[in-house]
Amino acid sequence: MKFLVLSCNTGAGHNSAAKAVQEAFLLQNDECIFKDALSFGHQKISDFVCDAYVEMVKKAPELFGKIYEMGSNMWKYNPNNQKIKSPVYLMNETYSKALGKYIEKEKFDAVICSHFFPAQALTHLKRHNRLNVPVYYISTDYSCIPLLEETEIDYVFSPHPDTISTFTVRGIPESKVIHSGIPVAQKFTTKLSKTEARKQLKIQESEKVILMMSGSMGFGDTLETAEKIFNQANENTRLIVITGNNKKMYDSFKKYFRGNKQLTLIGFTDQVSLYMDASDILLSKPGGLSSTEALVKCIPLIHTSPIPGCESENAEFFQQHHISMIAETSDDAAKLAIKLINDDFLRNQIAEAQKHYKYENSAMFVTKWIKNDLEKKN
Repeated sequence: MKFLVLSCNTGAGHNSAAKAVQEAFLLQNDECIFKDALSFGHQKISDFVCDAYVEMVKKAPELFGKIYEMGSNMWKYNPNNQKIKSPVYLMNETYSKALGKYIEKEKFDAVICSHFFPAQALTHLKRHNRLNVPVYYISTDYSCIPLLEETEIDYVFSPHPDTISTFTVRGIPESKVIHSGIPVAQKFTTKLSKTEARKQLKIQESEKVILMMSGSMGFGDTLETAEKIFNQANENTRLIVITGNNKKMYDSFKKYFRGNKQLTLIGFTDQVSLYMDASDILLSKPGGLSSTEALVKCIPLIHTSPIPGCESENAEFFQQHHISMIAETSDDAAKLAIKLINDDFLRNQIAEAQKHYKYENSAMFVTKWIKNDLEKKN
């Protein structure tokens, strides 16, 4: 079979989920191609939209939260999804023709979207009878994303049954929602022993290790949080900080903590799975993918600096299910980190709860479910 997986470069999470699905298809000897949906319009459009998103969440997160809230409420005024089209939908119409031609030329059996942008473009094609293959959508957050109700999708893969109401309230039938968990790369579905992981990373086995991640964009008050952790930690504590693509943040850490032998500073890395295996606890912004990776790894988690909107909802879901703790400020984050790193019972409680709520291999489940659905249709 031949599949197309579409994403968008607004944060690494959507791409990570898409590539996890691609990886699972390829492991089953299916043909699968991954594409940035916005590149079908013009690469400059893709770069502009993604850069604008990153700049907004970094410099004006409250504005982003307001826009998210407006999008969340749009369904109330447009219950049939026909009369009013959002500006986002209209933007995605612009490249739909080129995308449709590509799908027809390559003869894909199905299209999978890990971002609602391509789902809207494909919806436009469907409504004009220019698409004759099934479309599946993967939710990469623990709630229904705003404007998903503008789409016409065959099935939606959701992160957990407890999120179902966030989809049905927007008019997405429960029969179209498949609970699968969020797909993560295969390397996150296995776990090295802490001893082996630390051996590979040259970390002392006796150390108490706190891993802190700011997401691919390097978002959050990580510098201040790190300072407060060091003010409270003992000499046997190691702090590993992954700053992602944020070079400015990396340079700030390097300068501010020059000579600090308890800090391990990492920029962008493809070894996050290994660092999780080596660590005792994780501090991370509540992105859907990074949170799910931690959930699958069963590493005690403290959520920090959520971007208003979907990340706030992710953090709320995790806290309600006792699979993470939430720090509202850098001071809270440091205090919770020190408490959690020294409380074996609490760490074990969170890890045990995570075992109950995690999906073992969502990417493989999603791909096999899609292939089975296609066989039924044929």
